[in-house]
Amino acid sequence: MGKTAAVSIPPWIDEEEFRRVVEEVVKRLGGRVPVQELRRRLGIGPEDLVEDLEAVDVEILEARERERLPL
Repeated sequence: MGKTAAVSIPPWIDEEEFRRVVEEVVKRLGGRVPVQELRRRLGIGPEDLVEDLEAVDVEILEARERERLPL
């Protein structure tokens, strides 16, 4: 999905040259966006970045998988 921008340029600037330069700048960016910008746009604050991990008993998981998968 792309965005369209309307820009007024002075008459002494060649429109095709301007378009070429803008396209080159966009290509050089390579579609990369800083993480801080993404977080700002998505409304993700520092408090949202905390991950709560719980301990998992691997042996119990293996036993459940053995029961679930026919041999």
